[in-house]
Amino acid sequence: MHNINIIHLIHCDGPGGVETGAKLAKKEFKGSINYEIRFIYNAGDNILVKLKKFLKVIKSLFKEIRVKKNHIILSSLWMSHIISFILKISSKNMLWISFIHNSNYTNIISYLICTKLTRLADKQVFDSYSTARAYSNNSINHNRIINYFFQKYDLKEFDIKDWSNRIYDFITVARNTKQKGFLELEKFCINVSKLYPSRLKFLIVTDDLEKILDLKVLKEKLNSICDIQFEVNLTNTDVLKRMTDSKVYFCLSHYEGFGITIVESLLSGCFIVTTNVGEQENYLHPIRRLNLNDNSNYNLDVNYINHNGPSAENFSKAKEFLYKNVKSYSDSLKSIVMENK
Repeated sequence: MHNINIIHLIHCDGPGGVETGAKLAKKEFKGSINYEIRFIYNAGDNILVKLKKFLKVIKSLFKEIRVKKNHIILSSLWMSHIISFILKISSKNMLWISFIHNSNYTNIISYLICTKLTRLADKQVFDSYSTARAYSNNSINHNRIINYFFQKYDLKEFDIKDWSNRIYDFITVARNTKQKGFLELEKFCINVSKLYPSRLKFLIVTDDLEKILDLKVLKEKLNSICDIQFEVNLTNTDVLKRMTDSKVYFCLSHYEGFGITIVESLLSGCFIVTTNVGEQENYLHPIRRLNLNDNSNYNLDVNYINHNGPSAENFSKAKEFLYKNVKSYSDSLKSIVMENK
């Protein structure tokens, strides 16, 4: 594996699950495979700068591939798929593996690239079975599923607190975008607050790159019914610490495939509330979660949450279920890379 050079091409170094998962995977490989993460542009770059860096990446990668063989380009998200396609038609010294992450496309451009262009890749892999079903017309090859789960992943360095010692009632970790459900955030907080007799504390961990929702305005709107706090651009370590301080993790996204933050919240001891999209039904034990129904009235079973959330026994069962039903990133990628080699 040392003579194979894998370059994982990703948009930018942000707080998303793709970026975080790739960084954790690099640690897991620990030199057993030449795995490099390369970002196309920096967070906050304007369109002109992004275009210049887009062309620069193509030029530099083309030079590298011409000099050395055994290059594998692993593309994630639409811009990297386009670059990989250009490189592929220009060189025979590389293998292109397209990595599709979402079980539902966010716009027509994303749909066309992920359903049409990536089929021209040498190999196509998916973050979950639901994503494979959404984007592949052919029968699903279960060996092409790569979950963002890690063999060495544990939270022993953090204090998995008892529920009575946790600060926040509800937490979510997501980018401030429509596809992450932020347009529904206000309605969720209002409806859930009505279900509890005490004043709830919400923690929203997000970024400051997108402006789909004005966080300050939302905080002012909700001030009379609940406490809401925003944390921006946290490191993965800080995110995990916040999760161990929270009781319930909620995900409002209708586009998730395999959500890495959902796994992190489970391992942090949170009870989980999610939409019924993506892979949750396959890797989350039902005793430790609730699905939000389609009409978005957020009528949660509070008694069920309070009974099962603090349960150490149910927490252990949910972790065991997760470990049994999720494949690791490193093992999956290694097997795919070695196909036909």
